[in-house]
Amino acid sequence: MLDSGTVAMDDSEAEKRVRGKGRGSNFFALGHEVKDQLWSMPTTNRLNLVIAYLVLLAGTGSDHRLTKWSAKACEEYTGLGKPRAKHAIGELVASGLVKRTDASSRMMPQYELPPLAIDAEPVFLPVALVTGLSGEASMLRRVRETGDAMALRMLIDLYGLISLDATHGIPLEHLRGGLSQNDEPNARKLADVGAHGVWGITRGSYRGGGGEWASFHRAKAKDSSVAWKPFWERLDLLKQIGAVWYEPWLFDSAATDAEPIIPLDPSGYYPVAEPDDEARLTRSALDAARTLVGEEREYLFERADFYVPLTLHRQTPAYREVARLRVEADTPGRRLSWKRRRIIIEQYQQAFDQLRHDALEGRFDRPMRLGSTLEPAL
Repeated sequence: MLDSGTVAMDDSEAEKRVRGKGRGSNFFALGHEVKDQLWSMPTTNRLNLVIAYLVLLAGTGSDHRLTKWSAKACEEYTGLGKPRAKHAIGELVASGLVKRTDASSRMMPQYELPPLAIDAEPVFLPVALVTGLSGEASMLRRVRETGDAMALRMLIDLYGLISLDATHGIPLEHLRGGLSQNDEPNARKLADVGAHGVWGITRGSYRGGGGEWASFHRAKAKDSSVAWKPFWERLDLLKQIGAVWYEPWLFDSAATDAEPIIPLDPSGYYPVAEPDDEARLTRSALDAARTLVGEEREYLFERADFYVPLTLHRQTPAYREVARLRVEADTPGRRLSWKRRRIIIEQYQQAFDQLRHDALEGRFDRPMRLGSTLEPAL
């Protein structure tokens, strides 16, 4: 049986995402204490209240405190009308969470927001979440149009969960896609050739979730499928508006704390005018695997979705789809994740190319080599 946080994925979730749409942007920081207050303080409309605060916060400078954005910015970027925006800002001021500065006036309002706590990492959010990417309606506007305040909470929660590894996505322990039914292994060794094993990887259609963050989005019910229903419906809503997408990855095991090996891209198996690096890497893995096995066993490459050669000592890998945010905050952490991703892709690209070259020359005893560790030890 699947665990209580696992359900079948919709077929559309397996569709390839158009790359280049997830570029980072300038960011602002939301403290966890403030986030909790936004969801607990009295209000006549929770969605409007949180949207108004996020708009004010997006208009701050490097101190994340002073802002001149007000009801006009709320209307311009999120479609929240000025009367409703003014009411929401009034509630924020009345609660003491937001203060008008001495320089504030009716025509030129200025607000002071609470300082960030120095003992806790805040949630980093992209300014483009509020303002939108070029030529597009902002995600905050789209969430407002759903009318679901908890969808906005889920989106903020997801930003707070982002891992700074090469995936720059949501850790598998919290959210994962591409699972097989009953979480059965989705990687099968097809052949051992010299110092390598060739693995066939099959995409699953189930997904799983867990962690304390998910409890805010589950219903109170004994039946797990009933309890998790609001969670998955809300996540599907975020995917529908384009806030969340899933990226295929190969991990070194099926554990939720597994290490990512390489990103996978099925478009690498088809003629593409300008394939991206992930597609080229996926194709190189297939070419190396085929060369290792030889033409006489071509029948092995008929049933799996991906084929990857790995050194013989490796444990059984696993296919997973990593949940990612389409609009990303351009933080130093994101840039470090991008660097790690680039190193992984470049190292494995060279390794697969060398492996294929060795196999063509009849040399199968040399394990493919990867570069040194990504970062020096501190």
